[in-house]
Amino acid sequence: MRGLPRRAAHGVAWLLLAGVADAGVYLSGEAGAARSASLLLRSGDTDRASRCDEFVNPRYAEIASCTSPDRGDGAVDDWQSEFGRGWGAAGAAALGYRLRERFRIELEGLHQTVDLDDSANILSPEGTPFAQSFGAELPRADETIGRIDSRGLFANVLIDFPNASRFTPFLGAGVGAVAARLRYGAWWERSRDPSLVETARGLPNEAEVRRNLAGTISRTDDRLRDRLRGYQLLFGIRYRLRTHLELELRGRWTDLSAFRDGGEYKALRSHVSNLRLDGSEPVFYRTSTDDLRFFNVGLRLNYRFGEP
Repeated sequence: MRGLPRRAAHGVAWLLLAGVADAGVYLSGEAGAARSASLLLRSGDTDRASRCDEFVNPRYAEIASCTSPDRGDGAVDDWQSEFGRGWGAAGAAALGYRLRERFRIELEGLHQTVDLDDSANILSPEGTPFAQSFGAELPRADETIGRIDSRGLFANVLIDFPNASRFTPFLGAGVGAVAARLRYGAWWERSRDPSLVETARGLPNEAEVRRNLAGTISRTDDRLRDRLRGYQLLFGIRYRLRTHLELELRGRWTDLSAFRDGGEYKALRSHVSNLRLDGSEPVFYRTSTDDLRFFNVGLRLNYRFGEP
């Protein structure tokens, strides 16, 4: 399945190159607007509970759960956040070939950029904000998404509906592969008041852990990357300007597979992204989305090399 978009693109390219001298070949360029669908982000990391952090609690080894293989009680394994829709721009270029009066194939390069520039509260898997669950100890816990950028190559098949007028409606579909980038950030902030750090309650060195944990920040700001598969549904109408020139209004719904990537924190409770002073037990975060979905509308100019 992973190789299907590549094989389809190679097949379309072979047919197009074989018919360059044919009257059915055309070139296209497109510019338009893009809109992303709402987005659910699911994240997690390999961290242990804060009391198991040697930078915070030098006596962590006295707690059995802090050295257990399953990372012990109190570790935050998974969380999520919800983001709304975003606006951006899209551009495309294509090499096409008319097989018959009603059928066309295309090899299309597509670039879509959407700026969300949005922050959302970090939620538990049950949907409760972490800042609410931890109370005054955790005044801020949020994730941010900046720009979503996708560059892909699609093999399209289109069906035209010719008529007596100069306007030709069409429908189509395509499959392809996409390189996607996502600007991601996260920020967890503890209260500066040690008396509010309830995570330390009951520890033999409670006062020390309260002081060490108060005011600490866990954060990251990264440009994440993934390679995705996807499909698109196409629809629109073409207008014949001249013998070799057409103006096209094209709409496109693009559905890409889930995005997954991660890395180390820029700061973990205000220190490097590992749990031990000797650099052992590094902590990595990961984040993923549901399918990435975009809708865009663009104006396209088609240059036809001759009459089909």
